[in-house]
Amino acid sequence: TTKDIAGRADEVEQAYWMQVENPGLGQAVPSMGLSQIEMARLDSMRQAENYFRALTRLAQALRLVQGQKSILFFSNGIPSSLVNASRGVGTNLGISGRQESHGGMAPSRGSTFLVGNYELRPLQEAMFKEFSASSCSFYAFDTRESSKLPALFTYDELAFLNRPSSGLLGADSGGVFRDDKTTGMDSLKSLSKQTGGKYYSNIILHEKNLDEVSAVTGTYYVLGYSIAAAADGRFHDVKIEVKRPSCQVRTQPGYFNPKLYREYTDLEKTIHLFDLALNERSEFETPKPLPISALSYDAGLGARVRALARIPEGTWGQFGGQKAEIMALFFDAQDALMSLQRTTVSLADHRGKELLFSAGVPARPGLTKCRVVVRDLETGQSAVASTSVHSGQSNRQILSVFSPLLLVEGGGVFHLEGVVKGTAESPSWRDLYPYDTTAFSPVIGGEAVSAGKVRAILPYSAPGLGAGDLTFRANLINASTGANLSVPLELRESSPRGMAEAQKLDLSLADVPNGKYTLYIHVGNKVTGHVASARVPLTVGR
Repeated sequence: TTKDIAGRADEVEQAYWMQVENPGLGQAVPSMGLSQIEMARLDSMRQAENYFRALTRLAQALRLVQGQKSILFFSNGIPSSLVNASRGVGTNLGISGRQESHGGMAPSRGSTFLVGNYELRPLQEAMFKEFSASSCSFYAFDTRESSKLPALFTYDELAFLNRPSSGLLGADSGGVFRDDKTTGMDSLKSLSKQTGGKYYSNIILHEKNLDEVSAVTGTYYVLGYSIAAAADGRFHDVKIEVKRPSCQVRTQPGYFNPKLYREYTDLEKTIHLFDLALNERSEFETPKPLPISALSYDAGLGARVRALARIPEGTWGQFGGQKAEIMALFFDAQDALMSLQRTTVSLADHRGKELLFSAGVPARPGLTKCRVVVRDLETGQSAVASTSVHSGQSNRQILSVFSPLLLVEGGGVFHLEGVVKGTAESPSWRDLYPYDTTAFSPVIGGEAVSAGKVRAILPYSAPGLGAGDLTFRANLINASTGANLSVPLELRESSPRGMAEAQKLDLSLADVPNGKYTLYIHVGNKVTGHVASARVPLTVGR
């Protein structure tokens, strides 16, 4: 089986060429038949293909990490003879030739041929370009033996001790001595050079070389200039020259133009999505902002967070495709992803309409970050909304108030909710925040309120207390001046929802000047004097 000889690619290459140049050797070495070596070489090619593709995907992902990246790369590399080298067999021609080899039968003695794989060469070049365009500099440490001598002796021993019986002098030495084309030295050198890094050949000197890398990566210039980019995905060479004598220039050889979204690979589309989801500013484009609010509440089954994002009709009009996706992502305080909810919609059904999208998730105590991404599936155009909300520890024994939802008169907004299969919310958030969608519309984020009053729905939990045992009051804090303004309120209907109560209040804004405020609503226990408060941003603009 091939596992008897399978190992590092350079070892397989060495065994392959030892038999190509010494045909009799294959008969003498146990378990080293020619077909087995060729099978191992084909396996090496498959591993090399996976290696190039995996690193290319890493390079594409690293485009999202801003700034120059320095990568310390400890590897044997990929043997040049496996990818793009050529070699004369049984001759002293060295590197030349025309015929491709894919690990098949060895060529005849004295022939000249290419020993690389035409499928691997472009993969390797694509990997080099992607790392270069991602501003990644490779400092490659060759992890082969600390010197060539042990490898040469091993190779020599195999060749001379297992020669055909015709005698030492009668055997053709050919190219018996191992050269660097069967090692990964050239691939590591090329990767370092193409990305503006450096190749280190002697792993024994790694401490000294690491000190040099530290000094080099800590001393550099950042050069920038404007370019007229076209969405064609083409690679452009960049050359930097320094007039100062004895200076060495290490830099990336070029950059990629952006390309049309429809030409993205599935991986690139995924990267594009997570770029929109994780970064405040996308590297691909500047997404359009959307208003968003977040509610935190507990109806008796544990804390939950609900994100509400308004998608104006103008957003749909700017999208040029046929379908769009809406995604809600929730992260905890450590930026760990808690939930991702995705909905696909037809743009024809929503153009000319305003949409209120909502999605919820069970919350952990502390901060929850919410992000909603709307993306045209054909053009990649996008709109993004983000906010955060705090959830307290659940305690059903004390007075608690939850996030208020502000409403203004005027309905007609289309509602769409993200759904996670198997995790239905009971009672639903709509039960806890009940309102007539034909008569009222939520105030989302920093949207300005021009009306003289605003309605608030305030969920609260007051174990053992009735409405007559509680007090309700509200005030505004001016974001610019810090001034405190009392807000008259009128209690409206209240209804039980699970273990919580949904209280509606009308707040008068008639005497409130234009500006940005934080609205506080306070609920007090008349018996104990305990007060619980909730807050929400409010912008008044007439």
